[in-house]
Amino acid sequence: MKSSESSQLAWEARRERLVGIDRFTLQARVSSGGLFGVRGNLHWRQLPESFDMRVAGPFGVGAASISGNGREVQIRTAKRSFTTTDPEGDLKARLGWTFPVSHLRYWVLGQPAPGSKAAFEFDHAGRIISLEQDGWTLAFDEYQRAGTLELPRRFEVANSELRLKVVVDTWSDLPAPK
Repeated sequence: MKSSESSQLAWEARRERLVGIDRFTLQARVSSGGLFGVRGNLHWRQLPESFDMRVAGPFGVGAASISGNGREVQIRTAKRSFTTTDPEGDLKARLGWTFPVSHLRYWVLGQPAPGSKAAFEFDHAGRIISLEQDGWTLAFDEYQRAGTLELPRRFEVANSELRLKVVVDTWSDLPAPK
């Protein structure tokens, strides 16, 4: 982590606010390369105990959804549907690719996922600009105002098999500031 003392203090204050976000809805555009190239729209509803992500290409082609809670996740595509307690492992075994289901909830807010080591850099305002965690690399290119917060607008998530670009068009349903 490279930082000045003032950016470190800004990060600590920012992180304290981000940890309190237990719900949100976002609308985004996504594109990917790697083993499964897609362009589409993402609708994600995160609640304290569950989530629902839906990705659909133009005119609904290539639709997929991932939903679940802290114990199990259901993954549905046009060709397959399964429930798992190991979404990353089962995606790899069944579909040949993986996706950071358990960490993405935190990363999309611009923070490391809890429970594993992370290396990251942040800017003068305490916003993460790069993050490496569990074999994934994230680059946060742009933030936007969402209520009283600045949340990621444009970022990239990548590992050795997949590069996913996300542009968040809208954030909503965020909890009221404390």
